[in-house]
Amino acid sequence: MDFERPFRRWYAGAEEAMTGMRTHRPERSVLMVGYYYTPIENPGTRRLGAFARYLPQYGYRPVVLTTSSYGACADDDARLIFRAPDILDVGRWLARRVYCARSVDLGDRLSPMITPDSRLSRVLEHVLIPDIHIGWVPGAVLRGRALLRSGAFGVIFSSSPPPSAHLAALALKRMSGLPWVADFRDGWTFEPPNPVMFTSPARLRIERTLERAVVLSADRIVTVNRVIADDLRRRYPATAGRIAVISNGYDSADIAGLQSYVKGERLRIIHTGSLAYSQSHRSINGFLAALDRLHQQQSPVLADLDVRFVGRLSASERDVLTRTGCWGCVTVEGPLSHREALQRQFSADVLLLVTSASAASVTTSKLFEYLASGRPVLALTGRSAAAELIEELDAGIVVAPDDVEDICRALKWFHERWRSNELPTRVDPRVQRFDRRALTGNLARMFDTLVEMETKEEL
Repeated sequence: MDFERPFRRWYAGAEEAMTGMRTHRPERSVLMVGYYYTPIENPGTRRLGAFARYLPQYGYRPVVLTTSSYGACADDDARLIFRAPDILDVGRWLARRVYCARSVDLGDRLSPMITPDSRLSRVLEHVLIPDIHIGWVPGAVLRGRALLRSGAFGVIFSSSPPPSAHLAALALKRMSGLPWVADFRDGWTFEPPNPVMFTSPARLRIERTLERAVVLSADRIVTVNRVIADDLRRRYPATAGRIAVISNGYDSADIAGLQSYVKGERLRIIHTGSLAYSQSHRSINGFLAALDRLHQQQSPVLADLDVRFVGRLSASERDVLTRTGCWGCVTVEGPLSHREALQRQFSADVLLLVTSASAASVTTSKLFEYLASGRPVLALTGRSAAAELIEELDAGIVVAPDDVEDICRALKWFHERWRSNELPTRVDPRVQRFDRRALTGNLARMFDTLVEMETKEEL
């Protein structure tokens, strides 16, 4: 069987799709490389998607290179979205077939076996370097090379996690010589979302070598906060002048038309998004212990609480929260659309943020949406970038995730303010600097500098 034939057809198709850009292209185009993109919803998708949405307003035409693992959209061609296959999807498909064959015995346990917290996923995380999505890199490089042959591009942009996106962009940078901006939404070997690399000294050396290649090869490096930027400057001092911070943010278009806050009969504390699914060592055990202590104290706070978790949770987290529901104040709503999750945030009395106690570099995109809602935040976090931002804007209360006594005090404080109608309900004007349209302008100006430098060198 000729395994190369479908790839040749696919490669040629990418070139044909870019033909129009050869003759009718805008002055500047950017190839955006990112694993997560629509139709899947997650924070990485929203950051990359917002950049793609607003870059045309700053003179750049985005062309998105992403994976086909999550399907496609009907308007991919019109939006210049190109999808690369993941060769490991074949293995995942076979695994699902094996599990399906055993589904009579497994019953409801079938789905968890292939989720991110399943045994299969944990095995792959230990085997595949730098991440379990490495299988999409060959296809991304092949398709990216076909796109770059159109000559339509002035700059390459890649965003991680997963860091495999940077490896694809590194290869394309070396093939084309185009300037490249590498965007770090999380650290790679510094406080990674899943620190599996630290279980093996050999693997850690490999990952640090890959990280070094990316950091030293990128023409500009973007991080979402100062903590990640400072780490890179410390470990790679030669790159200090090429590192800039473009924070996560909120999209004003997403929150337009949402219903404003109305006080209800109970104190609504809302958490949206995932917990350990997206950040290992993130735990709500301290929060649940605080609820248990309030229960033991027969506190009137517990009778007024309505705590809701909206988003994807692991099986173990759902089990713990379901058992906690016997107090009558905890509800697990499960995943909702991004729009529905935003409405939950705007309807909350208090918004709950949970990070790892030891992670200093965390500022999730959820936090900026929280800030845009004007609702106060109960942040269970250590001395992190998120804590600094909340304290700077006086946007809520910061408590260590495992400090049960302080969590109880915070809940009592919010309860008192809620009963007396004294909870804050305004958006701090300083939050406007985190609008994604403005943040995209910062990125576009970085592109301008690189394109101008490239043009001068050619002259």
